Amino acid sequence: MKILIVEDEALVAMNMQDVLESQGHEVIKIADNEESAILAAIHCKPDLALVDMRLSGGSCGLVVARQMHDIGIAVLFATGNCPGPDHGEIALGCLHKPLSDNQLIAGVLVANALQNRSANPPPIPAGMHLYR
Repeated sequence: MKILIVEDEALVAMNMQDVLESQGHEVIKIADNEESAILAAIHCKPDLALVDMRLSGGSCGLVVARQMHDIGIAVLFATGNCPGPDHGEIALGCLHKPLSDNQLIAGVLVANALQNRSANPPPIPAGMHLYR
């Protein structure tokens, strides 16, 4: 999968990138605010955006997720402040931080299965809840 990471903590974002790339995913960009995330999404067209709730410069992950949804990009929140299930129209679900490498990998696999409407999706990892 082509993945956009929207995360303002550089070390967290770089770790996520390393883990995802070790599994064969392509991290197309790490964005730390709303503007850079939307520009990356428009220009690189990721399959999935992993979005934190609190971003650099006061940007909000909900605003980013809504804009991603509006341009046709699937969103999975990866945050310590998961929004409630009423945001199911803009995101697949939420991975609760702190995340282990295995939770991140499993969460992305679940998101991919949901997008592809897999008949046999993988198990939902601990610390993840779905909105759909």
